[in-house]
Amino acid sequence: MKTTIVLLQNAVRILGIILIVLGFMFWTGHSYGLVPLHMRLGISLVGLLWILAIFGMASRVNPVLTIGAIVWGALVFIFGTRMGTWLPGRAHEAIRVIHFLIGVVAIGLSEMISVRIKRMARSQK
Repeated sequence: MKTTIVLLQNAVRILGIILIVLGFMFWTGHSYGLVPLHMRLGISLVGLLWILAIFGMASRVNPVLTIGAIVWGALVFIFGTRMGTWLPGRAHEAIRVIHFLIGVVAIGLSEMISVRIKRMARSQK
């Protein structure tokens, strides 16, 4: 199971870097044609977060963390798919900042769950 968790964790890290780079490209007014790719990759990241949360539940990681990750993933999905319709014009910058922070927290939750699953596996040996 450790190999699976490491693969999932690294997939989240790679996706996270790609998503952040794409997001900053959009923020600077470039590559808007890649928004659908950004959305698909974001949905993939949410899926990986949920898979890690399920593995976390199976490994008896703190249920507050695992259930919180599932709820947070839903928030990422809803916010990410709907954000284009909120606060048009200059006020939309606030939505972009919130979107960035929500995404970074999702990546952090993935890291936290991964580390705790690996720690639980070591302590059970």
